[in-house]
Amino acid sequence: MTKQEFITGLRRSLSGMQDYEYVNDTVSYYENYIEAELRTGKSEDEIMRTLGEPSLIAKSIKASRGEVSYTSAGDKETYYDSNEGSGHSDCKISWLEKFFTMPGWLMKLAGIGVLIVFFVIVSIIIRWLLPVFVVGGIAYMLYKFITQNFLK
Repeated sequence: MTKQEFITGLRRSLSGMQDYEYVNDTVSYYENYIEAELRTGKSEDEIMRTLGEPSLIAKSIKASRGEVSYTSAGDKETYYDSNEGSGHSDCKISWLEKFFTMPGWLMKLAGIGVLIVFFVIVSIIIRWLLPVFVVGGIAYMLYKFITQNFLK
């Protein structure tokens, strides 16, 4: 593999990422790295063998940034899991995960928001029902008192 093939493969593998500036910075980093290694006297083949496959590098970069890479294998959809060393794990994914992915910090923030909304709604319901239960409880105690003491 040549330097140009590696750079083209890396850019193609990173093309699905949301942060285009990060993709350009990453590709520039590898271009500069290869140039620096060439200046030290290493051959292009030796550098490419050391770096490995650009698609695997892209998968690990995407996994480290929390971005999911989708491929299609027949009728089975798979994704690359950041927990796997090789980067490949077969797993069914939902249509929602395909079109709506959020970074982990945003997912946690959304979870906290849902909890806050839940507790606000519960407090509103309790605030509305508390007088009903208090008045109902007093009415029930009054009814029991009257039926036991005066209506024998």
